[in-house]
Amino acid sequence: TVILDRDGVLNNKPPRAHYVRNWSEWEWCPGSLAALRLLREAGYRTIIASNQPGIGRGVMSEADLEAVHGRMKREIAQAGGRVDAIYYCPHDWEEGCECRKPKPGLLYQAQRDFHLDLTRTPFIGDDERDATAAAAAECPFHRVGDARSLLDITRQLLELKGTPAHA
Repeated sequence: TVILDRDGVLNNKPPRAHYVRNWSEWEWCPGSLAALRLLREAGYRTIIASNQPGIGRGVMSEADLEAVHGRMKREIAQAGGRVDAIYYCPHDWEEGCECRKPKPGLLYQAQRDFHLDLTRTPFIGDDERDATAAAAAECPFHRVGDARSLLDITRQLLELKGTPAHA
């Protein structure tokens, strides 16, 4: 199993306080679909854990988010990948919930549902909140950035496991 953040890992991250409210605002990060295909081909479960405060801030609805996720999952499937579960925090920044990263609540929810050993479950994210949540849950953390894409990280993970990673 691998756990992925969404914004900044799968799709280009909008500026702070802006949200992907519908599919026309979605833009895939280069290589992310190929990475998801490689993970499926190597037998990995793929779980997404994402903060979505636009819901709590009233900028979008859960139905809007579900529509985006539905289209996202269809395009992932068309590219040969798979998403096994999506966990998201709908709360505003200051609500103090346990599910908003940097707290590890979303990771613990995935752990319970899929009986994961989080110490052996990589979490791939793009910012300090992701790193902090991973550390709290004792997940190995890998950071996507300008010099290191999800596809780069996926290839490295699969090579460490002895799985060919050609895309």
